[in-house]
Amino acid sequence: MALNPKHVYAPSPVQNSTTGAVAVAATSVTAPTDAKSTLGTGWTSGGYVDENGISLQTTRSVTPLKDWSKAAIKEMLSDFGGSITVNFLQVDQFAAERLFGSSNVTVTAATSSAGEKIKVNIGANLPPVESWCFSMKDGDARLRVYVPRGQITEVAQMDFKPDTGLVFGGTIQCYDDGTGKSIVIMTDDGVTTGN
Repeated sequence: MALNPKHVYAPSPVQNSTTGAVAVAATSVTAPTDAKSTLGTGWTSGGYVDENGISLQTTRSVTPLKDWSKAAIKEMLSDFGGSITVNFLQVDQFAAERLFGSSNVTVTAATSSAGEKIKVNIGANLPPVESWCFSMKDGDARLRVYVPRGQITEVAQMDFKPDTGLVFGGTIQCYDDGTGKSIVIMTDDGVTTGN
């Protein structure tokens, strides 16, 4: 295969003043079909993510299949898992509900005497399973990571210090969608036939 610099990605978030690069939806909402199209109805956009972006990790465990002489013939997949780590810089309702569940987050609108208030109850429970979409770009190229069924099962340590931003971070466990996939990566190199 020939060298092609258009297939080298240095992804940054696709975001503007109103939408972030992270979006969530109910698992019943229509999935994205490519790396570039606007997400349809039902997707909620999140805020800023820290400079580390997202980290996707997959794990596979295999068990050797041996013959009568104990010689390994092939490897059998015995376990698969996928996870994505994300750190929300924006400490708001979106981030709080992703990490702790909407039933544990109370938001009170701003008044003439106080700003918007958020109360987060942290306890022994998990947030719901949702669909996740991470949209990125590199020039005209686009990259998207879609998780049909994901749930934040681990919340990162929170450091309350004056010299760093407060981060609401977590690890999303990516579950099988019923068709054998738990993570979908989509790209569009941005080179059209007119270029």
